[in-house]
Amino acid sequence: MNLPFHPRRAILGLGLLLGACVASPPPTPPTPAGRYAALVIAADQTAGQVVDHLAARERAEVQEAGSLRFAAGAMPPTPPPPATPAAGAVLDPGVKLILMQAQRLAALSVGQVPAEGPQGAALLARVQDSLAALRAVPGRWPAETVRRRGLDAFAVLAAPAPPGLDAAGLALQRQRAVSEAVALLRAVIGDDARSGLRGALAQRHEAWRQAQTAMLNSVRNDRSIGPDQRMQIWQTTQARIAADPPEVAGAELHRRLGAIPAGHAAAGAGDAAGVEAFGAAVGRLQSLLVQAR
Repeated sequence: MNLPFHPRRAILGLGLLLGACVASPPPTPPTPAGRYAALVIAADQTAGQVVDHLAARERAEVQEAGSLRFAAGAMPPTPPPPATPAAGAVLDPGVKLILMQAQRLAALSVGQVPAEGPQGAALLARVQDSLAALRAVPGRWPAETVRRRGLDAFAVLAAPAPPGLDAAGLALQRQRAVSEAVALLRAVIGDDARSGLRGALAQRHEAWRQAQTAMLNSVRNDRSIGPDQRMQIWQTTQARIAADPPEVAGAELHRRLGAIPAGHAAAGAGDAAGVEAFGAAVGRLQSLLVQAR
């Protein structure tokens, strides 16, 4: 039996088939401010991984130093309070407040109103509390002037964007706050190898090396150990000390966070090349983390 033919239905079906074969338009590339916000997210994640790496190294060195001291015949001293978690407790909410500012710029750059909520005040409180708790950890932490300027800057970044500003206007208005907030975070990490977290970790590392030496002295004076065993312990310990790489992750984190203010200014100005320069800094930090593992 022949079925009836309906020209309109055939044409409609052909149109639907052809429409399904037409590729959808490519997604609109992000604005420089949108790209900057994505890069700050990556920087936040990588910074957290660097802190985790440093915390694991600190924990291992403190534990091993105590074990070596005990093995050498001495009671190990009371271990110092962990420095890396205390510093990380400042860095985490601090970078997230910088991310909130980046997301405001991204929204304004496409004509949207930034979404605001209570998270800014909550993050600011975390920065304040963690910075105060840092005093309980011995070390050369940020000076009071740096602390005060940094906390004032974070208070600005925690506040919602004033109405009526575009991305360029908001970036210009808050550029100084971003710079001073980043200066505080970098001071927490350590502006030189003897200050901040970097200085505290250097002290832990030196104690680890001294414990290695104490163990060697104990072996040297132990007459129950033969020359061959003594030589083997010497060679093993020297190989460990020689193979110990310098801790560059903290210094690199300090250096790369310093690229944030320029990236923020570029995002506000719509400067794609300037934003990609910040992206290159984030990429170098990510590469270093892979090597550190």
